[in-house]
Amino acid sequence: MEYFRVRHFEAPHIRLVNLTDHMTYHLPSETLDVEIIKQFCHSYLEGKAKPKLQSEPIPEGWDEKPVKELVGMNLEKVAFNPNKTVFVLFYVWYSEKSRSMFPLWEELAEALKDREDVVVAQIDASANDINMSMQGSYPSLCLFPALYAERVVVYTGKRRIKDLVKFVDKEMKKAKKDRVKEDEDRRKYIEAMKEEEAKENKSKDEL
Repeated sequence: MEYFRVRHFEAPHIRLVNLTDHMTYHLPSETLDVEIIKQFCHSYLEGKAKPKLQSEPIPEGWDEKPVKELVGMNLEKVAFNPNKTVFVLFYVWYSEKSRSMFPLWEELAEALKDREDVVVAQIDASANDINMSMQGSYPSLCLFPALYAERVVVYTGKRRIKDLVKFVDKEMKKAKKDRVKEDEDRRKYIEAMKEEEAKENKSKDEL
C-alpha cells in the first residue's frame, strides 16, 4: 500500500498502474463487483481510461533554495519555460540509489547558482504522477532546454560535477542555435497571420 501510495482508509481499492510510464488509473466506482472491474480493465486495454494525476502541494519556498523542489502541479510550468535551461533529478524516495544523488545535485546547484538562465531542480516521482513519458529507471536526470518546443534530453553520462556541467553547456549551445530558428519561424508566422488578418479586414470593408 505504501509503494502504491494507497492510504489505509481508502481500502479496499482497485487501481491499474503502468510501471513503464508510471501512470495510475483509478477504478471510477466504489462498487467492487466482477462486471465493473471487467469494464475498468477493458477501458484501460482499449486506451479509453484516463490517468489520475497525483501531486503533492507546492512546498512553501520551493524556489528559494539552490535545488528547486518541484511537484506534479508545477513541473511542466517550470521545466518547459522557454527562457530557462532546467535540469531535473527525478527520484523515488524509497530508493537508496535515488537518495545517494542528493549531495551531488546540491553540489551541481551550487556550481551553477550564478547562472540565472539555468535551474537545477528535483521531484519525487513516487509522490507525484509525471505527465510525460519517462524512460528508464530512477534516478533519472532530464534536461529541458530553453526552447518553445517541449524537448527533454536524458543524461546518461558519468555522474560527476564536471561531466554534468559540460553536458549542460553542450545542450545550451545546441538550444541556442535551435532557438534562433524558432524565433525566425515565430516571426514569419506572426507576419503571415497579420497579412491574413489585413486581407480579411480589407474584404469586409469592400463588402
